[in-house]
Amino acid sequence: MSVMRLWPLVGLSAVASAIGGAATTKDPCSLLSAAEAAPYVGTLASPPFRANDGTGEPNVTGEVCVYRGADSRVLTVQASWTGGRTMANTQTTVTTSASSLSQATGLTAGSKVAQQDSTGPWDQATWYPNGALFVVKGEASVIIDVSGASGQKGDAYAIARTVVPRIAHPLAYDGAKAVALAPKPVKHPANACDFVSRAAVEGAIGPLSGTPVPDSSGNGCKYRVASSHGSRTYAVSYSWQYGEKSYNALAHGPAMMSGLFGTPASTPMDTMKPTGPTGAIMSGMMKMVTGAPKSQASGAVSTVGFQTDTTLKGPWDRAALIHGTQLIAVRHDVFVGMDLTSADYQKAKALMVAICSRL
Repeated sequence: MSVMRLWPLVGLSAVASAIGGAATTKDPCSLLSAAEAAPYVGTLASPPFRANDGTGEPNVTGEVCVYRGADSRVLTVQASWTGGRTMANTQTTVTTSASSLSQATGLTAGSKVAQQDSTGPWDQATWYPNGALFVVKGEASVIIDVSGASGQKGDAYAIARTVVPRIAHPLAYDGAKAVALAPKPVKHPANACDFVSRAAVEGAIGPLSGTPVPDSSGNGCKYRVASSHGSRTYAVSYSWQYGEKSYNALAHGPAMMSGLFGTPASTPMDTMKPTGPTGAIMSGMMKMVTGAPKSQASGAVSTVGFQTDTTLKGPWDRAALIHGTQLIAVRHDVFVGMDLTSADYQKAKALMVAICSRL
Protein backbone atom coordinates (compact mmCIF):
# COMPACT_ATOMS: atom_id res chain seq x y z
CA MET A 1 0.00 0.00 0.00
CA SER A 2 1.40 3.35 -0.94
CA VAL A 3 1.13 6.57 1.00
CA MET A 4 -1.20 8.92 -0.84
CA ARG A 5 -1.05 12.69 -0.96
CA LEU A 6 -4.34 14.53 -1.31
CA TRP A 7 -5.04 18.07 -2.59
CA PRO A 8 -7.77 19.04 -2.01
CA LEU A 9 -10.98 17.06 -2.84
CA VAL A 10 -9.55 15.44 -5.94
CA GLY A 11 -12.68 13.82 -7.41
CA LEU A 12 -14.95 16.83 -6.99
CA SER A 13 -12.32 19.25 -8.31
CA ALA A 14 -11.72 17.09 -11.38
CA VAL A 15 -15.43 16.99 -12.21
CA ALA A 16 -15.72 20.74 -11.73
CA SER A 17 -12.79 21.36 -14.08
CA ALA A 18 -14.24 19.03 -16.71
CA ILE A 19 -17.63 20.76 -16.64
CA GLY A 20 -16.31 24.30 -16.73
CA GLY A 21 -13.05 25.45 -15.18
CA ALA A 22 -12.66 28.85 -13.58
CA ALA A 23 -12.31 31.63 -16.11
CA THR A 24 -8.84 33.18 -16.01
CA THR A 25 -10.39 36.67 -15.91
CA LYS A 26 -12.02 35.82 -12.59
CA ASP A 27 -9.97 35.74 -9.41
CA PRO A 28 -10.86 33.19 -6.69
CA CYS A 29 -8.97 35.38 -4.21
CA SER A 30 -11.56 38.13 -4.72
CA LEU A 31 -14.16 36.14 -2.76
CA LEU A 32 -12.54 36.10 0.69
CA SER A 33 -10.13 38.56 2.30
CA ALA A 34 -7.07 37.71 4.38
CA ALA A 35 -8.76 39.16 7.46
CA GLU A 36 -11.83 36.99 6.89
CA ALA A 37 -9.67 33.87 6.55
CA ALA A 38 -7.58 34.58 9.66
CA PRO A 39 -10.09 33.12 12.18
CA TYR A 40 -9.63 29.75 10.47
CA VAL A 41 -5.88 29.69 9.72
CA GLY A 42 -4.44 32.33 12.05
CA THR A 43 -2.15 35.13 10.89
CA LEU A 44 -1.37 34.54 7.23
CA ALA A 45 2.18 33.69 6.19
CA SER A 46 1.67 35.70 2.99
CA PRO A 47 -1.14 37.49 1.15
CA PRO A 48 -3.71 35.11 -0.42
CA PHE A 49 -2.36 33.82 -3.74
CA ARG A 50 -3.61 31.95 -6.76
CA ALA A 51 -2.50 28.35 -7.26
CA ASN A 52 -3.06 25.27 -9.39
CA ASP A 53 -5.79 22.86 -8.40
CA GLY A 54 -4.33 19.44 -7.65
CA THR A 55 -0.87 20.61 -6.54
CA GLY A 56 -1.28 23.94 -4.77
CA GLU A 57 1.65 25.27 -6.79
CA PRO A 58 1.49 29.08 -7.04
CA ASN A 59 0.28 30.14 -10.49
CA VAL A 60 -0.90 33.56 -11.71
CA THR A 61 -3.79 31.93 -13.58
CA GLY A 62 -4.56 29.30 -10.94
CA GLU A 63 -8.21 28.48 -10.23
CA VAL A 64 -7.62 28.06 -6.47
CA CYS A 65 -6.88 30.73 -3.87
CA VAL A 66 -4.63 29.63 -1.01
CA TYR A 67 -4.86 31.13 2.47
CA ARG A 68 -1.90 29.76 4.39
CA GLY A 69 -1.40 30.54 8.06
CA ALA A 70 1.98 31.09 9.69
CA ASP A 71 1.45 27.83 11.58
CA SER A 72 0.90 25.96 8.26
CA ARG A 73 -2.88 25.67 8.46
CA VAL A 74 -4.35 25.98 4.97
CA LEU A 75 -7.74 27.03 3.63
CA THR A 76 -8.47 26.99 -0.10
CA VAL A 77 -11.25 28.50 -2.18
CA GLN A 78 -11.78 27.25 -5.73
CA ALA A 79 -14.22 29.13 -7.93
CA SER A 80 -15.81 28.61 -11.32
CA TRP A 81 -18.15 31.14 -12.93
CA THR A 82 -19.63 28.70 -15.46
CA GLY A 83 -21.34 25.32 -15.36
CA GLY A 84 -22.66 25.63 -11.82
CA ARG A 85 -26.14 24.30 -12.51
CA THR A 86 -24.75 21.31 -14.36
CA MET A 87 -22.40 20.62 -11.48
CA ALA A 88 -25.28 20.88 -9.01
CA ASN A 89 -27.23 18.30 -10.98
CA THR A 90 -24.19 16.02 -10.92
CA GLN A 91 -23.98 16.30 -7.14
CA THR A 92 -27.68 15.48 -6.82
CA THR A 93 -27.11 12.37 -8.94
CA VAL A 94 -24.19 11.34 -6.70
CA THR A 95 -26.32 11.75 -3.58
CA THR A 96 -29.22 9.81 -5.08
CA SER A 97 -26.90 6.99 -6.15
CA ALA A 98 -25.38 6.88 -2.68
CA SER A 99 -28.85 6.63 -1.17
CA SER A 100 -29.66 3.71 -3.44
CA LEU A 101 -26.40 2.05 -2.44
CA SER A 102 -27.17 2.48 1.24
CA GLN A 103 -30.58 0.89 0.85
CA ALA A 104 -29.10 -2.04 -1.06
CA THR A 105 -26.24 -2.66 1.39
CA GLY A 106 -27.77 -1.62 4.70
CA LEU A 107 -25.10 1.06 5.23
CA THR A 108 -25.89 4.73 5.81
CA ALA A 109 -23.82 6.11 2.93
CA GLY A 110 -26.76 7.99 1.44
CA SER A 111 -27.02 10.41 4.33
CA LYS A 112 -23.27 10.71 4.89
CA VAL A 113 -21.45 10.88 1.58
CA ALA A 114 -22.99 14.18 0.48
CA GLN A 115 -25.04 16.22 2.93
CA GLN A 116 -27.05 18.93 1.15
CA ASP A 117 -28.31 22.18 2.60
CA SER A 118 -30.39 24.86 0.83
CA THR A 119 -30.78 27.22 3.80
CA GLY A 120 -28.30 29.95 2.92
CA PRO A 121 -27.36 32.54 0.29
CA TRP A 122 -26.78 29.74 -2.23
CA ASP A 123 -28.93 27.64 -4.52
CA GLN A 124 -27.37 24.42 -3.28
CA ALA A 125 -24.66 23.44 -0.82
CA THR A 126 -23.15 19.98 -0.40
CA TRP A 127 -20.82 19.03 2.44
CA TYR A 128 -18.30 16.20 2.06
CA PRO A 129 -16.93 14.62 5.26
CA ASN A 130 -13.30 14.91 4.16
CA GLY A 131 -13.52 18.65 4.78
CA ALA A 132 -14.88 20.28 1.62
CA LEU A 133 -18.06 22.22 0.94
CA PHE A 134 -19.39 22.63 -2.60
CA VAL A 135 -21.81 25.52 -3.17
CA VAL A 136 -23.68 26.70 -6.26
CA LYS A 137 -25.14 30.12 -6.94
CA GLY A 138 -26.59 30.57 -10.40
CA GLU A 139 -23.98 29.41 -12.90
CA ALA A 140 -21.13 29.89 -10.41
CA SER A 141 -19.75 27.20 -8.11
CA VAL A 142 -17.26 27.34 -5.25
CA ILE A 143 -15.37 24.63 -3.39
CA ILE A 144 -14.33 25.65 0.12
CA ASP A 145 -11.77 23.21 1.49
CA VAL A 146 -11.09 23.37 5.24
CA SER A 147 -9.42 19.95 5.50
CA GLY A 148 -6.06 21.65 6.02
CA ALA A 149 -7.48 23.84 8.77
CA SER A 150 -10.15 22.69 11.23
CA GLY A 151 -11.91 20.25 8.91
CA GLN A 152 -15.15 21.38 10.53
CA LYS A 153 -18.43 21.61 8.65
CA GLY A 154 -19.51 24.68 10.63
CA ASP A 155 -16.40 26.60 9.60
CA ALA A 156 -16.92 25.79 5.93
CA TYR A 157 -20.53 27.00 6.03
CA ALA A 158 -19.52 30.18 7.87
CA ILE A 159 -16.98 30.94 5.15
CA ALA A 160 -19.57 30.18 2.46
CA ARG A 161 -21.92 32.81 3.90
CA THR A 162 -19.19 35.37 3.25
CA VAL A 163 -18.00 33.99 -0.09
CA VAL A 164 -21.29 33.44 -1.94
CA PRO A 165 -22.50 37.09 -1.88
CA ARG A 166 -19.08 38.08 -3.26
CA ILE A 167 -19.64 36.12 -6.46
CA ALA A 168 -21.67 39.06 -7.78
CA HIS A 169 -19.67 41.69 -5.87
CA PRO A 170 -16.01 40.57 -5.71
CA LEU A 171 -13.31 42.34 -3.76
CA ALA A 172 -10.79 44.54 -5.56
CA TYR A 173 -7.91 42.13 -5.01
CA ASP A 174 -5.35 40.57 -7.36
CA GLY A 175 -4.33 37.09 -6.28
CA ALA A 176 -1.99 36.81 -9.28
CA LYS A 177 0.27 39.59 -7.98
CA ALA A 178 0.50 37.79 -4.63
CA VAL A 179 2.03 34.72 -6.30
CA ALA A 180 5.46 36.35 -6.07
CA LEU A 181 5.06 36.51 -2.28
CA ALA A 182 3.86 32.93 -1.81
CA PRO A 183 5.78 30.83 0.74
CA LYS A 184 8.49 28.73 -0.86
CA PRO A 185 8.89 24.98 -0.29
CA VAL A 186 11.59 23.79 2.10
CA LYS A 187 14.92 23.54 0.31
CA HIS A 188 15.50 19.95 -0.70
CA PRO A 189 17.60 17.91 -3.09
CA ALA A 190 16.27 16.90 -6.50
CA ASN A 191 16.78 13.29 -5.44
CA ALA A 192 14.95 12.41 -2.21
CA CYS A 193 17.52 9.68 -1.51
CA ASP A 194 20.07 12.44 -0.92
CA PHE A 195 18.07 14.11 1.86
CA VAL A 196 19.30 11.85 4.67
CA SER A 197 22.81 10.40 4.68
CA ARG A 198 23.28 6.69 4.12
CA ALA A 199 25.00 6.46 7.51
CA ALA A 200 21.92 7.92 9.23
CA VAL A 201 19.61 5.57 7.35
CA GLU A 202 21.70 2.51 8.18
CA GLY A 203 21.87 3.63 11.80
CA ALA A 204 18.09 3.37 11.88
CA ILE A 205 17.26 0.28 9.80
CA GLY A 206 20.56 -1.58 9.43
CA PRO A 207 22.99 -2.14 6.52
CA LEU A 208 21.41 -1.53 3.13
CA SER A 209 21.46 -4.35 0.61
CA GLY A 210 21.92 -1.98 -2.31
CA THR A 211 21.88 1.61 -3.46
CA PRO A 212 18.76 3.55 -2.41
CA VAL A 213 16.30 3.82 -5.31
CA PRO A 214 14.59 7.18 -6.02
CA ASP A 215 11.18 7.34 -7.68
CA SER A 216 10.65 9.11 -10.99
CA SER A 217 9.41 12.33 -9.36
CA GLY A 218 12.44 12.65 -7.09
CA ASN A 219 10.13 12.94 -4.07
CA GLY A 220 10.41 9.34 -2.91
CA CYS A 221 13.10 6.84 -2.04
CA LYS A 222 13.20 3.09 -1.36
CA TYR A 223 15.71 1.58 1.05
CA ARG A 224 16.15 -2.20 1.01
CA VAL A 225 17.53 -4.29 3.84
CA ALA A 226 18.19 -8.02 4.01
CA SER A 227 16.98 -9.78 7.16
CA SER A 228 16.62 -13.30 8.50
CA HIS A 229 12.88 -12.98 7.77
CA GLY A 230 13.35 -11.94 4.14
CA SER A 231 13.86 -8.71 2.22
CA ARG A 232 12.50 -5.54 3.78
CA THR A 233 11.71 -2.35 1.88
CA TYR A 234 11.31 1.04 3.54
CA ALA A 235 9.55 3.23 0.97
CA VAL A 236 9.60 6.91 1.94
CA SER A 237 7.72 9.73 0.21
CA TYR A 238 7.97 13.47 0.78
CA SER A 239 5.65 16.40 0.19
CA TRP A 240 7.84 19.46 0.62
CA GLN A 241 4.97 21.93 0.93
CA TYR A 242 1.42 21.81 2.34
CA GLY A 243 2.45 18.90 4.52
CA GLU A 244 -0.13 19.76 7.15
CA LYS A 245 -2.86 19.42 4.55
CA SER A 246 -1.61 16.03 3.36
CA TYR A 247 -1.21 14.84 6.94
CA ASN A 248 -4.72 15.89 7.94
CA ALA A 249 -6.25 14.17 4.93
CA LEU A 250 -4.60 10.85 5.83
CA ALA A 251 -4.87 11.08 9.60
CA HIS A 252 -8.59 11.84 9.34
CA GLY A 253 -9.11 9.12 6.75
CA PRO A 254 -10.56 6.47 9.11
CA ALA A 255 -13.14 8.91 10.44
CA MET A 256 -13.93 10.06 6.91
CA MET A 257 -14.57 6.52 5.71
CA SER A 258 -16.76 5.95 8.76
CA GLY A 259 -18.78 9.00 7.75
CA LEU A 260 -19.04 7.87 4.16
CA PHE A 261 -20.24 4.35 4.79
CA GLY A 262 -21.83 4.47 8.22
CA THR A 263 -19.31 1.97 9.57
CA PRO A 264 -17.67 2.17 13.04
CA ALA A 265 -14.75 4.57 13.25
CA SER A 266 -12.71 1.76 14.80
CA THR A 267 -12.90 -2.01 14.84
CA PRO A 268 -11.44 -4.73 17.08
CA MET A 269 -8.64 -5.10 14.51
CA ASP A 270 -7.49 -1.55 15.24
CA THR A 271 -6.34 -2.46 18.72
CA MET A 272 -5.65 -6.18 18.38
CA LYS A 273 -1.96 -6.97 18.81
CA PRO A 274 -1.06 -10.20 16.99
CA THR A 275 0.44 -13.11 18.90
CA GLY A 276 1.57 -16.44 17.52
CA PRO A 277 -0.15 -17.48 14.30
CA THR A 278 -2.36 -14.37 14.23
CA GLY A 279 0.55 -12.25 13.06
CA ALA A 280 1.31 -14.70 10.28
CA ILE A 281 -2.31 -14.61 9.15
CA MET A 282 -2.33 -10.81 9.03
CA SER A 283 0.95 -10.78 7.16
CA GLY A 284 -0.43 -13.29 4.69
CA MET A 285 -3.45 -11.07 4.10
CA MET A 286 -1.20 -8.10 3.36
CA LYS A 287 0.93 -10.10 0.93
CA MET A 288 -2.15 -11.22 -0.95
CA VAL A 289 -3.47 -7.66 -1.18
CA THR A 290 -0.15 -6.17 -2.30
CA GLY A 291 1.05 -9.10 -4.41
CA ALA A 292 4.27 -9.24 -2.39
CA PRO A 293 6.70 -12.12 -3.13
CA LYS A 294 7.20 -14.92 -0.62
CA SER A 295 10.80 -13.80 -0.13
CA GLN A 296 9.58 -10.51 1.32
CA ALA A 297 9.56 -10.17 5.10
CA SER A 298 6.34 -9.70 7.02
CA GLY A 299 5.43 -6.07 7.53
CA ALA A 300 4.32 -4.03 10.52
CA VAL A 301 0.86 -5.60 10.68
CA SER A 302 2.44 -8.87 11.81
CA THR A 303 3.53 -7.20 15.07
CA VAL A 304 1.13 -4.28 15.60
CA GLY A 305 -1.95 -5.46 13.73
CA PHE A 306 -4.12 -3.06 11.77
CA GLN A 307 -4.04 -0.49 14.53
CA THR A 308 -4.08 3.29 14.27
CA ASP A 309 -2.09 5.41 16.71
CA THR A 310 -2.10 9.22 16.51
CA THR A 311 -0.18 9.76 19.77
CA LEU A 312 3.36 9.03 18.57
CA LYS A 313 6.08 11.15 20.19
CA GLY A 314 9.25 12.24 18.44
CA PRO A 315 11.05 15.08 16.61
CA TRP A 316 8.00 15.94 14.52
CA ASP A 317 5.02 18.24 14.85
CA ARG A 318 2.66 15.26 14.55
CA ALA A 319 2.95 11.64 13.54
CA ALA A 320 0.63 8.65 13.25
CA LEU A 321 0.50 4.96 12.48
CA ILE A 322 -2.41 4.33 10.10
CA HIS A 323 -3.96 0.83 10.23
CA GLY A 324 -0.52 -0.73 10.68
CA THR A 325 0.27 -0.12 7.01
CA GLN A 326 1.48 3.49 6.91
CA LEU A 327 3.63 5.67 9.13
CA ILE A 328 3.15 9.39 8.51
CA ALA A 329 4.60 12.53 10.03
CA VAL A 330 4.74 16.26 9.42
CA ARG A 331 7.35 18.80 10.50
CA HIS A 332 7.66 22.42 9.42
CA ASP A 333 4.88 21.75 6.88
CA VAL A 334 6.84 18.92 5.21
CA PHE A 335 4.94 15.64 4.98
CA VAL A 336 6.78 12.33 5.24
CA GLY A 337 5.03 9.04 4.56
CA MET A 338 6.38 5.51 4.87
CA ASP A 339 4.94 2.27 3.50
CA LEU A 340 5.09 -0.51 6.10
CA THR A 341 4.12 -3.43 3.86
CA SER A 342 7.42 -5.23 4.56
CA ALA A 343 8.99 -2.87 7.09
CA ASP A 344 9.84 -3.57 10.71
CA TYR A 345 7.75 -1.07 12.68
CA GLN A 346 10.33 -0.11 15.30
CA LYS A 347 13.04 0.40 12.69
CA ALA A 348 10.61 2.37 10.54
CA LYS A 349 10.01 4.70 13.47
CA ALA A 350 13.78 5.05 13.95
CA LEU A 351 14.11 6.02 10.28
CA MET A 352 11.29 8.54 10.66
CA VAL A 353 13.16 10.04 13.64
CA ALA A 354 16.29 10.37 11.50
CA ILE A 355 14.34 12.04 8.70
CA CYS A 356 12.40 14.48 10.87
CA SER A 357 15.53 15.39 12.81
CA ARG A 358 16.95 16.54 9.49
CA LEU A 359 13.96 18.77 8.65
